[in-house]
Amino acid sequence: MSTINKRRHYSLRTANAHLQATDPGMANLIKRIGPTKVRSEAELSVYQSLARAIVYQMLSTRSAAAIYARLLQCCGDTVTPQSVLKAGETTLREIGFSRAKVTSLLDLTEKVCNGSIPSDDVLVRMSDRELIDCLTQVKGIGQWSVEMLLIFNLGRADVFPATDLGVRKGHGLAYGHDELLSAARLLEASEIWKPYRTAAAWYLWRATDSVDWNK
Repeated sequence: MSTINKRRHYSLRTANAHLQATDPGMANLIKRIGPTKVRSEAELSVYQSLARAIVYQMLSTRSAAAIYARLLQCCGDTVTPQSVLKAGETTLREIGFSRAKVTSLLDLTEKVCNGSIPSDDVLVRMSDRELIDCLTQVKGIGQWSVEMLLIFNLGRADVFPATDLGVRKGHGLAYGHDELLSAARLLEASEIWKPYRTAAAWYLWRATDSVDWNK
């Protein structure tokens, strides 16, 4: 796995200034929440981030964290294609993987090993669209999972996961909509935040848990 710095550095201060200057609604949300604090998985390889995403799909954070901790333990603290293959399907099932997630993780592992998914050095040079097209060939990895990779691992500045329920709920709260916008309408609305839609998405996530909307 490559050890190069995979993050595309962009200024969060610049992103915030752009959002505040272009949209009064977002400016109000930023004022309520404060500085952007987008977490980072930049220390993980693309394979490791996707393996983690597979674990966390459709589970509570607590349950997923417990399974992921067991995965790390059985992989010798480093999740790699080799350590996952060594663990094997039986062990993955024993530590809490569903049958579908075992299939997904092993399919990811096989595609990395046979080169269907190229090295990180190649992946980080792909556009967002190219990465989505490449990585969604893995069973159980959809566009949302790749968007999370783009945001938290690769540090891309202009990713907007319009299908994410938390983003949609946050938008409804921040902009006073009684009904949530469809993903298509929300994606259209997000055009105003380009080229810093990643920061906008973060603020919409935080709108659901960091703001008292009764005040």
